[in-house]
Parts: sequence; C-alpha cells; structure tokens
Amino acid sequence: MAPKLRILSNVIERLKSVRNGITGHLYGVMYNNTLTVLTFSVNVSDDIEANLNHTTLQLHMPAEVYLCGILHVGECEEKLPDTFQDIDITDNPLLLKYSHENFKVETYFYIHQKLEAINDVKIINENDIRQEFMYIRIRGSLPIIAQNDNIMEVLEETRKNQVASGKIGFQFPSKNAFLFNNENNLNDTSLKELLDISVYHEGTTNIKKGIIRPAGVVDAVNANILLKISRDKLSEENINYAPVLQYVKRPFDSLECNLSIDTLSLVNFNTSSADLYGILVESMCRNIKLIEKCFEEQLKKSESSIKLPLPVHFKPHAFGHLLTVVYPNGHNDNETIEYRESLHRILELDMSKPYFRYGNAVKFYNESQADNILINPHEAILQNDDVANSTRKISIVQGLYAYHHYMQDNFDDNGWGCAYRSLQTIISWYRLQGYTEIPVPSHCKIQKCLVNIEDKPSSFINSKQWIGSTEVGFVLESLLGISVKVLCASTGEEVSTLATNLLHHFQTQGTPVMIGGGVLAHTILGINYDELTGDVKFLILDPHYTGPEHLPTIINKGWCGWKTKDFWKKDAFYNMCLPQRPVCI
Repeated sequence: MAPKLRILSNVIERLKSVRNGITGHLYGVMYNNTLTVLTFSVNVSDDIEANLNHTTLQLHMPAEVYLCGILHVGECEEKLPDTFQDIDITDNPLLLKYSHENFKVETYFYIHQKLEAINDVKIINENDIRQEFMYIRIRGSLPIIAQNDNIMEVLEETRKNQVASGKIGFQFPSKNAFLFNNENNLNDTSLKELLDISVYHEGTTNIKKGIIRPAGVVDAVNANILLKISRDKLSEENINYAPVLQYVKRPFDSLECNLSIDTLSLVNFNTSSADLYGILVESMCRNIKLIEKCFEEQLKKSESSIKLPLPVHFKPHAFGHLLTVVYPNGHNDNETIEYRESLHRILELDMSKPYFRYGNAVKFYNESQADNILINPHEAILQNDDVANSTRKISIVQGLYAYHHYMQDNFDDNGWGCAYRSLQTIISWYRLQGYTEIPVPSHCKIQKCLVNIEDKPSSFINSKQWIGSTEVGFVLESLLGISVKVLCASTGEEVSTLATNLLHHFQTQGTPVMIGGGVLAHTILGINYDELTGDVKFLILDPHYTGPEHLPTIINKGWCGWKTKDFWKKDAFYNMCLPQRPVCI
C-alpha cells in the first residue's frame, strides 16, 4: 500500500524562489506509513560542490530524515528509474513537480515501475511537526588515538566497531533514564513513556508561564553518550593464548584527543525504545562521517595544522528543520566561506545573507534560558484582529535579537543608559545573525569607542552622559563596519509620516531601529500601517525596564508591545538610526 503524503509548508514557500528547469532531491521522515517531506536540495554542477551532493547532504540532516524523492521545477528531462535508485526510506519514491504558474504542485509515487498521481496531499506547518516529533540531541566525546597517516582508518574503525556495533549507551539526564543495546530490558516502551513526556510542545508561546519559543530557539531532549570501558569476557578458545608485542622503532606524529560529538535525531513520540537505540546510533554515525570529511579536507592541505572538528547546528531562515555542519575548531568565517557557499547553492539559499556562520548557530531552549536574557520577546505578543486587516501592512524585525534594558549585568544605568541599551540590542542582532563575533559592548566600551573616533572628550569615559541616535550610528560604523541611514522628524506627530520608510526598512534590511527624542530612546521592532486611513502602530521594545527577565511582566506591562502615534511626544524632535544589513554570506 502506498504511503500517505504530507509536505511541510516551508518547502512550498522555498520553491517559489527556485528557478525553472532545476532538478533536485527531497528529504523527509517516514513513520506509520506516512511520508512527511521536510526539505529539498537542488542539483548543481560547479566543481566547488563536488564533495557535497544529495548523499553527503543527508549526513547533515537529523537522523530519521532520509532521501525520499526527486524534485522537478518547471520542465525537466530526467530518467526517473535511475534517479530513484539511491532512495531506501520507502519502496515508493516520490516525484514532486512544481510550476511557478499558479504555484502548482503535482506529486506522484513511483509504484510498480509507474508514476501514480497522489490526490490526497496534506500541507502541514512546523507546529504540526512539533506535536508529533521531538529533537534528541546527543553530546559527548570519543577518545581517539591515531597517527597522522591513519586518522581516517581510526575514525572508520571507531564508527564501525565501537558505535555501530552497539558498544555505547545513552543517558537522558532530565529523567535519569538509560538506553542500552539490550532490547530484552526495554519492554518495547515508547519514547514518550521512556522519558515521561506527556506533551512535548504546546505551541510556541505560553505567556502565563513565561515561556517563549522564538523561531530561532529550539527544544531538544538532551542525552549523554556512555562508552563501554570494561572488556567482554574472553571465550574459552582465547584464554590460552599469550599476548604478542611487536616493537618498531621509528619517528611518527601521533594524535590523541577527545572528539566532540553533537548529534540530532528527529524522532516520533511513539517510537519504541528498541527502535530509538538504532536511531541514536545512526545519528552518531552521521556525525562521525561528517567529522571524517572535515579531517579529510584538512589533510588535503598539508601546509596547514590539523584542527579538531566541531559540530554546529543551524536552522536557516524559512527552514522547518535543523542542519548540522562540522567545522575545524577555531576556523573563522573567512576560512569556512567555500563550504558555506556550497551549502547555499545546493540548498538554494540567498547568496547575500549568512546562514551558516558561527553566529547563526541555533540556540537551544535550555541554553537560552541559562543566558538569563530574553530572545525576541515580541514573538509572545498575540496579534489582534485589526493587525491582520487586509488594508494594513505589517513589517517586523527579521531574525533574532536579545532584549537589553536598564539595570542588566549588575550595572546601574537607570535614568541615562536607554540609548546604550538600544545599541546593545542592535549589536546583539548582528551577532545572532552571524554578521559579527564581537561581544555586545558595555557602556564603558561604547564610550571609549566614541572617544577613540574623537566624537567625545576623554572625560566622557565612565560618565553618565546620554548618547543619541547619531552616536549610536557612529559606534555601529566603527565597531561593526556597517553603514546606517538616519530619518528625522521635527515633532512626535511627524514620526507617523515616516511609516512607509520604516516599512521599507524592515522589509529590506530587517534590523532593529533606534529612535531618540527628547531625553528618551527606544527600539522600534516593527511597523503596522493602514494605507487606507493612515493609522500607524509601532512595535516598541522599551529599554527603560528595570525588572528581571520575566516575560509575562514585560508583555503585560507594555515594555514590549504595539504603540500608537500618541506614544511620541508632540513637542519633541526625533532621530531614527536605521542600521543597514551587509551583503555577504
């Protein structure tokens, strides 16, 4: 019987920007005779992508996500039986045809050497995935002892003889549960029962409980790797043999290290514990294969020293799933640009924005909570009906930022530091989008920067003097090397007349905007403009908040929320600093 078919809505949206005449591959997860398509890649012919094809790309996917079908955009010529031969997840490979005319999607299963149209296709969203599947993240280390000329052999032996053979176990610290390669002791319990999880994810936001899941923050169940240290009991036939030691005296370079393992699996709640063990082992094998490839690329460049590979997880904009990439530890973004360009091309990603820099690495919920600073609090705001009115245009900040406000970092800037905090929020945006790795500067660092560029006298350092949008622009240009645009309004009422400018800014640049007027500074995160009536609402992040990182208070008390034009003082002069997004990957 042919499986049921579901397609993640993110796939359809991404296909809208793919050129005609392109072929590619589909990837998805199969569970309970239902194939869920999560993502796709496109075929590229450049030499730079020689080491990154649909087979190796699958290694970057979470375990359980497999090659499941073929993609045709527009009119394509291809021998289907040949293209289906690498698909193992299903006996009925999928063909998806997409046409830009009316955004038409056609789907077919390849059954008994024939293409059969699928009439019942369900389009689902990310929240539907979260209701059925969870990410399991395994972290730990593998001890490796090798010589420079046999690193690859040692890694392969470790993968096959230690991991794939079942000589590892897993611990789930949240429930102190253990999983070993012993199906008789598992009683075939489901993942939900094993971890005592009733509901994994109820939506993205629960303001009453202070819970927020921004688009770039991901839930995952953590697991640790347990290595088998003790040896198996020797068999009778081996006991009588004496060990043999061979000594060869020669110089050689050795490598002894602990390899960092950081894997992901996308697992259905009802997966049995017995099946779960195999899935987690597969995720580790994928991780080690990526590490092998990272070592292999470094060994080709004999003049460079070998760096230990480091797995990093990403969730590019508009993707509904995570990807894992392994980089040499310590390599900067310039050193990884060639591989990142390959990923952009095969995944048909925008070549003007970074998605796989270190700064783009996904934040996991438990880690973001530990940072003790809120990420994207505006996503907790429930939009009311008039916001979604057809005559209104809405444009919101793109990506992630951290909410910086008064009294954070045990630093008392109450009454004078609002513009500094708005600037910190803006710089956090550039960090979290991967444009810079510089730390968010302190007030003193900001003041020193203005002194260094001779905008302020040396007495400005360690003072409590205000800064405005002009100084914010100077610091951004100096520390980040970016350009800014400035909008001016002679009165508070005039701020509303700049609504179309702000709409364009958030649509094209997507950065937070700092606005200063009178003695106050705020951060604008979005604009809501009614073309018919001229009514304007501003999404404001207020740096004057002095309390703890408590989401319900921040939202319910209006420290982050929509404000009308009356929010601006009629007799104040306002300047807006609009930071520009660099064009790079």
